Amino acid sequence: MEQSKSETLLCTADDAIAATVSAAGAAVECPVVRVRDAESLIGRWRDARVVLVGADLAVVAGRMGLPARQGVYVLGDASTPASSLSASVSLDAATIVLPEGGVCLADVLAGRTGGGVRTSRICVLGGSGGVGASTLAVGLASAGTALGATALVDLDPLGGGADLLLGAERTTGWRWDKLQSARGQIGELTGHVPVSNGMTLVSMGRDAGGALPRDAVAAVLASLARSSALVVMDAGRSLDAGAREGLRGSDRTVLVCAQDVRGVASARMTLAAAEVNGAGVVVRLRPGGTLRPAEVAAAVGLPLLGTVPFDKALAPAAERGVPPDKASGRAWLRACASILAELGTGRDTGAEWGPLGSMRRGLGTGRRELGTERREPGTTSRRLGALRRSS
Repeated sequence: MEQSKSETLLCTADDAIAATVSAAGAAVECPVVRVRDAESLIGRWRDARVVLVGADLAVVAGRMGLPARQGVYVLGDASTPASSLSASVSLDAATIVLPEGGVCLADVLAGRTGGGVRTSRICVLGGSGGVGASTLAVGLASAGTALGATALVDLDPLGGGADLLLGAERTTGWRWDKLQSARGQIGELTGHVPVSNGMTLVSMGRDAGGALPRDAVAAVLASLARSSALVVMDAGRSLDAGAREGLRGSDRTVLVCAQDVRGVASARMTLAAAEVNGAGVVVRLRPGGTLRPAEVAAAVGLPLLGTVPFDKALAPAAERGVPPDKASGRAWLRACASILAELGTGRDTGAEWGPLGSMRRGLGTGRRELGTERREPGTTSRRLGALRRSS
C-alpha cells in the first residue's frame, strides 16, 4: 500500500490511547493512520510527518534499531510504568502524558510545534467584591488584541455575563449554556462564539446559572489555545469547579486587591482558598485608599504587578454597554498594557499611550500615589501586622 509522506502515524494496541488521539486529530482536522504492532513502523518510519507511539509498544519499538528522526512522541498516562516512558530515550522521542498533555498533543497534530509562540493563559481573580476584576480582565484582553489573537473567557456563573461589559449581549454566538457538555478535544470555536472588540468571547448567558463543569472548561480552554496567542479568564469569586479549572490551567494569576485593610484581609483569605499559578497582585487605586501598593503586596505576600487607577468614566460606560478601553482615560489603558507586559506577555506598550513616569511612580517608590490619603502614622501598619500574625 502506498504511504503518504505527510501522514500522521499512530502505533498502539491500546484502544484508549487510540480514541484520545483520534478525537484530538478530528478537533484539528488531522487524519491519523493507526497501526497495531511495532513491526508495522518499519516501512513507514522515515516518511511519516509525525509518529506517535503508545507506551504499550514503546519498549518493543525502542529495541528495533529504528534510525533517529524528528517528530516522534511516546504517549502514556499517569498509570504508565516508568520503563515504558523511558523507551522514549532510545526512540529519541518526547513524552506526552495524557490527558494533561492534550493541548500539546493537539499542537503536535496541527503542526504547531516548531518556532511557534505558546499560548499565554492569564486568570484574573478578585481579592474581594467590587474591585473591578472583570473590568481588568476585559482591559487585559483588549490590550492583548494588539499582540495577536486573543480570547476572553467568563468563568463567573453569577457575574451577569462578560458580554454586557463589552456591549455584546445581542451579538449572536454560543454562550456557556451551549458548551456545558463539551468534553475532551473539541473543534475550533471560531465562528461559533461571539467576537467583540477584536477578541473571541466565551461568556455566561443569563438563561441559566450554576457552576461550570470542570471538563467543559478544560475542553474550551484547550480549543482556544489552538487559535489564540492570549487567553484571559475572569474567574469570578465563587471558586467553583469551573473557576478552579481555569486557575489550574493558567500560567499566571492576577489577584486584584483593594487599597484598604479589609480588602487585604479578604484577598489573603481568597488566596488561601484558591490554588493559583504564578500569582501576582494588582492594586486597584481609589480616592480615600489608605494603603500604598507596596504595602498591599507585602501584606498578601505576592509580587506587585502594577496598579489600576481610579477612572470615574468606567462605571457609567458599562451601563451604556461601552467597552472599558473605549471609555477609559489614557492612564487606565497604560496600566493594562504595563500589567500585561509585567506578566511576560507581549511588550510594554506604554510608549504608545505617552510617558510612563507617572504610572511608574505608582508602584511603591515612596511617593504619594493617587488614592493614598494622609493618615495617622503607623495605624494601618499595625492593623496589617495583626493580619499577618493571625494567619
